[in-house]
Amino acid sequence: MARGVQLPDPTQDSGHFRGSTVLEIELPYDTTTTVSHWDADGIVPTSATCTLTKANGSVVGTYTVTLPTLSATVATGSTAITLILSSVTGIARGDHFKITCDGQDYVVRAMSVNATTKTIQLSEALPAAPTVGDAVHALKMTATTTALGAAGIGGNYRLCWAYTDGSQPRQVGIPTTVVRWPWTPPCTAEGVAEVLADFSGKPWSLERRQDVADKVNDKIFAKLLQTGRRPSLYLGSTVFADVTRTGIRYELAQRGTAHGGQILEMQRELRFAFEDGLTTVITGLSAFDSNADGAITDDESKPRWVMKVRR
Repeated sequence: MARGVQLPDPTQDSGHFRGSTVLEIELPYDTTTTVSHWDADGIVPTSATCTLTKANGSVVGTYTVTLPTLSATVATGSTAITLILSSVTGIARGDHFKITCDGQDYVVRAMSVNATTKTIQLSEALPAAPTVGDAVHALKMTATTTALGAAGIGGNYRLCWAYTDGSQPRQVGIPTTVVRWPWTPPCTAEGVAEVLADFSGKPWSLERRQDVADKVNDKIFAKLLQTGRRPSLYLGSTVFADVTRTGIRYELAQRGTAHGGQILEMQRELRFAFEDGLTTVITGLSAFDSNADGAITDDESKPRWVMKVRR
């Protein structure tokens, strides 16, 4: 069965979260990074290890794992989509956790967490409202990696989690890259709200806007990875500001929100505009330091590939 891999919300940890899809883990070469993992089958680990290895299997680092500790129960007033718990300490927005209803385990995701009211809004509703006293357990394990230095910049690493609940051992390996410059997702829920201001209608919730932002960020980052030079990129994500707005409009059109009555036509036009914009920005990137000497030479700044878009 599939396992869940999550990097933390950047507002809470030093890790890097790219929405619901993690293409690979990125570790900045010059600082520690907090990474995390959860089991999609709902296994609550009682012991775990975390190691970073090279492609040849040699171990680069072994890190101490902090296990999940939350063990709470459902309180009065809970619904299938909104849970009120005895405690929410240890669960943050975006975290997955396990709830047991009528003897059935469900792994759910917290879209928002209110520590004052001990309320969690789920990303998707349960089949039925839980019963008071139903058990809730956190799933997220965390570990902090060490800085590998400039000599460690590159790909082909693997972050390995080995854990068990005492009866079910699991082992998971996640592709990992050590990078020169951390990536900050250019699209935010606030940016989506600015684009939505051009449309009439009921305001979108923070959760819906964040989902749009996650999808746009995933698309942009996937294109960047295709260059093969992401580890040595010495540049932030601000260069993607304009194309990000186009990406938001395209993602909104995919969800039926666009100017004019021809939604399908707008989807097509915005898709090409988004792809063309990404091509222009990515092929023009020049801040690469592949030899880690701190300078961008002419050879390093030359585009290594060109992506053609056919209509």
